[in-house]
Amino acid sequence: MADFGICENPDCKLSYDFLILAGLFRQIDSINGMEKRKADFFHILPYLKPFTPFFQFGTQCSKCGQFLYRVTQPTADLQTESEEYIRRSKLNALLEAGYQLRAWGLLLNAA
Repeated sequence: MADFGICENPDCKLSYDFLILAGLFRQIDSINGMEKRKADFFHILPYLKPFTPFFQFGTQCSKCGQFLYRVTQPTADLQTESEEYIRRSKLNALLEAGYQLRAWGLLLNAA
């Protein structure tokens, strides 16, 4: 289980469903490609900082107060077109992105 969480409230500005997060995944893909080529990517890491508020420590969202999603949920038993499958897939992908940010030293628990 992650020590950080993601807000599940689709109306929250720190929601897993916020459109700006597509940029996070593009940046991570780019950096992963650079890592595979053994190229220097550390100059790109500061551009990931704006995404760190989406990864929150504690139990409740700092913006809306809703409980945070902290555990990867299974999707195998769900229809791939279902809303629940899409919701879980997005949340699970964001948790994985958080682990990547942590590995690069960008996600630190202030507590």
